Amino acid sequence: MIRLIISVLLAMFLHVTAQAAAVEELSKSVVLLRQQQATEIKDGKQVEVWYRDTASNKFEPKLGGPAGTGFIIRYHGNDYLVTAGHIAKSLTLPSAEVIINVAGGKSASFSFDWLSKQKETHGARWFNHPKADISIFPLVYSDPSIVDQKAIDETVFPKLQENIPLLTSAYILGFPKYQGVQEFLSPLAKKAQIASKVTSVNDPGIPPGLKYIFLDEALAQGYSGAPVFYFEEPSTEKNAAGKTVLINGGLRLLGIQSSDLRDDTGGKLSLVVPIQYLWDILESDDFIRYEKSRETYKL
Repeated sequence: MIRLIISVLLAMFLHVTAQAAAVEELSKSVVLLRQQQATEIKDGKQVEVWYRDTASNKFEPKLGGPAGTGFIIRYHGNDYLVTAGHIAKSLTLPSAEVIINVAGGKSASFSFDWLSKQKETHGARWFNHPKADISIFPLVYSDPSIVDQKAIDETVFPKLQENIPLLTSAYILGFPKYQGVQEFLSPLAKKAQIASKVTSVNDPGIPPGLKYIFLDEALAQGYSGAPVFYFEEPSTEKNAAGKTVLINGGLRLLGIQSSDLRDDTGGKLSLVVPIQYLWDILESDDFIRYEKSRETYKL
């Protein structure tokens, strides 16, 4: 009996250790999105905001604040930035930028204007889901050899929604309240619980027909656009030959942190865009045409 208890405890310890190591590894995919130049809407157009320094009488650009969190995926051998659609729409050229980690414990910035003009990402732009709160942007680096980031492979974001048990742990990585964004990006990890299956939301502020996954608590401002993971347990299944095969577990992408629901009693829940909406973009005619033109341009 003692040996059995020790074995169970050891298995539990190794399981938790493996989860922590996987979260640590996937944290390297998380990046910061920022708007350097503040903008505003004037006469129906988006314009830059400048201010006059009364001491020097010179005009200086008003700096924008942090926009939110994003993360990097790899699809068909290319890297793409993923974030919430409302974050993408808040970023305006030419001063919007993505911050990534590079070698030597430092970070570097790449403007979206620069990204759109590179040969490797010729014609890059935001690809927005027509309904869901999710967008992607082609990504390239000025010197890939010094980039200290990890792209999430497409095998980690399932195409079909799996039956995930309620109260399964969810792991969120981002930059709440602009924390973890000093010289070297260090995204803050948050653990919550999955509170629903993929479901509609009964709220006047949410467009009808859209599906979300609830988390059992709200997340701090700055987590918008952050990746949300869950840990899939190893399992077995029968292959076409009738042989039992092992299906590896590990962290999987659940979705993208979008927003939250709150009421006047203090109740708070997070809304996560299911990762399956990402495939709507990747398999859209518009995105496929871009991928083909991008490959043609490289030749």
